[in-house]
Amino acid sequence: MLSNSLTQRFADEMGRLIGPNFPKSLVLAVSGGGDSMAMLHLAVPWARVMGIKLYACTINHNLRPEACDEIALVAEACKGLGVFHQVLDWQWNGQGNVQDAARRARLELINQWRGAVNTVLMAHTQDDQAETVLMRLARGSGVEGLAAMAPRREVPTATSRRPLHQQADGPPWPHTMDGRMYVVRPLLGESREALRHYLKTLHIGFAEDPSNEDSRFERVKIRQAWDNLEALGLTRERLSATASRMAASKEVLSKRAVAAHMEAAQRGHRTLFDVVYDRDDFARIERDTQLRLLAAALQFVSLAPYRPRLATLESALDRALAGGATTLHGGYIYPQRAALYVCAEYQNVKDLRPENGIWRGLYACGDKDVRPLGEAGAAQIRDLTDLPARVLWPVPAVWDGEKVLGTPRLGKNPHWNPTNLPDRFMGILTSH
Repeated sequence: MLSNSLTQRFADEMGRLIGPNFPKSLVLAVSGGGDSMAMLHLAVPWARVMGIKLYACTINHNLRPEACDEIALVAEACKGLGVFHQVLDWQWNGQGNVQDAARRARLELINQWRGAVNTVLMAHTQDDQAETVLMRLARGSGVEGLAAMAPRREVPTATSRRPLHQQADGPPWPHTMDGRMYVVRPLLGESREALRHYLKTLHIGFAEDPSNEDSRFERVKIRQAWDNLEALGLTRERLSATASRMAASKEVLSKRAVAAHMEAAQRGHRTLFDVVYDRDDFARIERDTQLRLLAAALQFVSLAPYRPRLATLESALDRALAGGATTLHGGYIYPQRAALYVCAEYQNVKDLRPENGIWRGLYACGDKDVRPLGEAGAAQIRDLTDLPARVLWPVPAVWDGEKVLGTPRLGKNPHWNPTNLPDRFMGILTSH
């Protein structure tokens, strides 16, 4: 009875999230754990009825010896279900928080592998949602943080990608890429307990990650405290409902941020490499929206996947409104005369060169010698613009030896005129 109702709920949620114009193919991220194995077995009969091709991938983080057995479990299940399966390898460089680094790596590896398939299913549950809300509440998060995970969201990605592990039966690769990737979580309304019951009822094998019992991790501490939390009324259902309400509020605030951007953005400026606001117009915007615009601008110029932390962002905003420059999150905030500039931090981009004819993974430049202007390049075009030199330094230019041939920051030119990518900044802004 439960498995049938779960099957129907899964189909209904898939229809709500990606219907009625369903894609021809979907990618499934399957780790071998109970949640993702349930998603795999729910998706296969649904996709067969809908005529949708499935491709599954598993990330090998190379952190635990048990991962080999988990990968083998997924591979065997996919073979039995007739689903193409690929292992994507990742090696941690030892820098930063390993869980955060692994999460970012998963998205990037899937993005590089998915080919023309732009929708990726992930098996996050109501339990994951509730845990995320509590973790972010403990960090003092605002509406964005408490909105937690969206059932469907667009992940900003590079427009040009190189095929990884391309195989004849794997995801198809088109001649051009649109750079869009959508993460869909059809099990976000389901409890982990319900999924485990489904698996056990149908005798579906799954793996238990031992790190789920490691109390060094914040999420595990929350799981171990659920009995006490629920006694206080902090149930998974109520926390998930809070996330839904925050998501609705976030949508309204995002629409306001878009309107404010259109009002305050410097007239005639093309949001290509940097973001420029009229200082007076920006100062008149309410503070919460100012923070949203500044966070989105910093993500835009730095290509960072996440927004800066709220405390540091507030300090940077206060400094900018007072007329002070700030380096933050890979970006540089520079109030100068009537404008507020947000550009890339020069030290982060000064050594970047095109890879496979693409600069910074976004801007197609062919075989041209493209590199940032820097101090020397900015001096060469000093008479052509009234832009502050510090804002010009991180801007890319086409070079001939030590001579600047042209830079798109000055407008169209015959040497290089990259696509404006107008949706990229707005995509970041509306995801806040």
